[in-house]
Amino acid sequence: MDTLLTNQVIGWHLSNGGFCPVQEQKYHALRLLHEAVELCLATGADKYETTAVVQDEVVKHMERHGSTTAINLASVWEEIADVAILLEIFVYYTDVAIDNVVRDKLDVLYERKWKADEHGVLWRDKTTEQGGTP
Repeated sequence: MDTLLTNQVIGWHLSNGGFCPVQEQKYHALRLLHEAVELCLATGADKYETTAVVQDEVVKHMERHGSTTAINLASVWEEIADVAILLEIFVYYTDVAIDNVVRDKLDVLYERKWKADEHGVLWRDKTTEQGGTP
């Protein structure tokens, strides 16, 4: 994404009450996992394939680091780079004009109501939408 579009995305997040202190980053990563699971399912992966991948990653982490989950910013940055690289590759092979679809999605997001949880993660506030349930 270009810088202007990135700023628009961050502006949307902040304008809806989002925030992210360092000690709360795991909650934003878990929110990202929600969307990654939806992406996997949208491309045809089934629930077994999806949960197997998550389980494999947890096992790999435990083998390397034990139960340690302390924040290590260098590791966080490295994993963000992995996600960004793989997303760019996926975007390339799906032949999507990513800036255009992000702009279109931002328009949709601005029309919805959002609520930041205690960690600054935004969740759709379905209680304010017509026919919505919490």
